[in-house]
Amino acid sequence: MKKTFLLLGFVIQAIIGFSQNWSQNIAPILFDHCTQCHHPGGVGPSSFMTYEDAYNSGASILAATTTGYMPPYPANIQYRHFMNENVLTDTEKQTIEDWVVGGMPSGDLNLAPNPPVYNNESQLNQVDFTGTTPLNTSLAVSTDYYRTFVLSPNYAADTFIDGIEIIPGNADIVHHVVIYYDPTDACLSLDGADGMPGFETNGTGGGIPADAYFVGAWVPGKGPQFLPFGFGIRASAGGHFLVEMHYPAGSNGQQDQTIVNIQHTQDPTPREAWYNPILTHDPSTLDEPALIIPANSQPTFHATYTIPTNVSLIGVFPHMHLIGKSIRSFALNAGDTIPLIDIPNWDFHWQLGYDYPQLIKVPINSQLKAVATYDNTVNNPNQPSFPPQLVTWGEETTDEMLVVFYLYTYYMPGDENLIVQHNTGLGENAFAPKATWGLFPNPGNGQFYWSSFQPMASQQEVRIFNSQGQMVKEDFWRLHGGINQGQLNLQDLPHGLYHVQFLNKQTGETEVQSVIIE
Repeated sequence: MKKTFLLLGFVIQAIIGFSQNWSQNIAPILFDHCTQCHHPGGVGPSSFMTYEDAYNSGASILAATTTGYMPPYPANIQYRHFMNENVLTDTEKQTIEDWVVGGMPSGDLNLAPNPPVYNNESQLNQVDFTGTTPLNTSLAVSTDYYRTFVLSPNYAADTFIDGIEIIPGNADIVHHVVIYYDPTDACLSLDGADGMPGFETNGTGGGIPADAYFVGAWVPGKGPQFLPFGFGIRASAGGHFLVEMHYPAGSNGQQDQTIVNIQHTQDPTPREAWYNPILTHDPSTLDEPALIIPANSQPTFHATYTIPTNVSLIGVFPHMHLIGKSIRSFALNAGDTIPLIDIPNWDFHWQLGYDYPQLIKVPINSQLKAVATYDNTVNNPNQPSFPPQLVTWGEETTDEMLVVFYLYTYYMPGDENLIVQHNTGLGENAFAPKATWGLFPNPGNGQFYWSSFQPMASQQEVRIFNSQGQMVKEDFWRLHGGINQGQLNLQDLPHGLYHVQFLNKQTGETEVQSVIIE
């Protein structure tokens, strides 16, 4: 009997091992969710680009995905959905677990999807202004270091921006980047005043000229920031971009030179959008007397602002510091609740901006609300003080904040029906380009060429079915927005009729093309 159970165990193990392999099951997951950070030169501690990479990190991948620690996506998508959610499904988590438990087989490496390419080439549709920070050296020894640099686009007239791309020069030491726009020349008197390029700031707005306003940010794993077509953030004539670099403790002596690419809207009459911190710890919106967090306490604070006009929300960006525990924002209108964002487990090190897939109308006189809880106890893994100390509002990382930025525009009738497509999204002209596919020559010998127009960058799952409806081949492609082309090799299949299904992993849209192999 014991031998029977032992044999059964080997059989089960073999089934698990053969059912999940890196080439067909694991590589697509890692390429979609992980390699944005985990590639050579990326901010991740190890690369997941090859089978050998994944095999060597199998145990850590399993631990991180099982606990939900990775991939880092703090927002609760059960509360509100966002564009480009980087969240593993239960099926994907189980696939990783089965693969690791099954011995991490490679499968046929020829069937693995093409790995994504990470380099310093722009992903914007067009680059209308590019600036590079001076080569600078981090001074972060035992504390974080923030340095802000001035980039002058020399705009002769007001310009509207709908794309911002930040390419860190040294991804090992760039913790995050914040972009402001200074419509005055105040920053010029600060630039180089201490004998070095740029000027020192503190990461929470301290040291930034008063008239400068937030326009965007970059955190590890984040791609370009886009606004929907037809909308733009104003950059007034004669102003300057301020690029605040955050270098973490321990990076002292390392150098960085970061690139900022700016895309101008192609709409000649864009609608202006703003990215403002509407809810804050300031007494004008904080419901409590002050943001005061005693040691060994876990208090909750509330902020409220009454919207003076109809607005359409495009995105949201919450901000707290190290002892933040959770934050949620919503709007109240005539008894109805409009959910906006919920981050149940705040992490200061993963502060993401979130864009809505559909514009959200917030009517006039609605109450915009935020609820934030803090954990100033020894149980907080990010607690900076032992024993815990009294914490109040302040600019230092060891102080605290309650801020929610909202990216919004003035409301126009029909906004709530607009489905956002970055770069080619819906503005005042309700036109949404559709993806197109073509396969040729058809009939052919099995070596087909394909071309496709994609309204935006996408992950495509390509499935080939025979005439009996059986899937005989599968592949995964990463496509950029615009024109794409490549080859589809089906020469290993018998002659006959086949159906090629293209499945957009982001939108769920599918298209089927039939081909004949002669």
